[in-house]
Amino acid sequence: MRKLVLGIAATACLVVTGCGAGPTGQEMPVNNGLSTTGTGSNQITTGNTTTPSTTNSATTNSMTNSAGSGSASDSLRPYTGFQSQGLTVSVPQGWNSSTTTGGDYEAVTFTNPSNPKEQVRVLYSTCVGCYMGSSGKPDPTKVIGETNPSNVQVSGPGGSIANYTFSTSDSPYQGTGMVQLSTNESGYAEIDITVSQPNQQLRDAIMKSFHYAS
Repeated sequence: MRKLVLGIAATACLVVTGCGAGPTGQEMPVNNGLSTTGTGSNQITTGNTTTPSTTNSATTNSMTNSAGSGSASDSLRPYTGFQSQGLTVSVPQGWNSSTTTGGDYEAVTFTNPSNPKEQVRVLYSTCVGCYMGSSGKPDPTKVIGETNPSNVQVSGPGGSIANYTFSTSDSPYQGTGMVQLSTNESGYAEIDITVSQPNQQLRDAIMKSFHYAS
């Protein structure tokens, strides 16, 4: 009878509690906050893990550089004084302006207050006979306002555009200019720019903004 009772107790102990941990149920020590249970391929690890964060320095630097830089066109503003004549152009913000008028023309000169030798001159004229050649054919080179222009190149529909460079005694910088004739013989427009070497991109942006539609 005593053997039967002991046998039943031992069986109950094995079913309910396991009566001691076997090789596959042993709890391993806790390392770095992680609890590992089991051995070999049966190990199970529980706990909180932290994935280290990384900073992409290249991306950060790129964003900083792009935020601190801008194109030359960002410093320009539209000038609308000749808009009714079909002439549009953008000029540097903050530059002083002065106007000169004649019987058939109006010219506006924009001057850099930090460097008066840097200027942008925009002119509109209604004089048609001024640019007519002896053969009656329009010639934009006849109305170039600058003295002794060089590198003159004629282009555009019917040779209506003249691009050129020039020098003046008032500025140490080489100037760049363009004359464009109207397509309906109503006049012409001209732009002349003298800026320093560091502002060549600004010059190009101004020239690109110059349009005369007539």
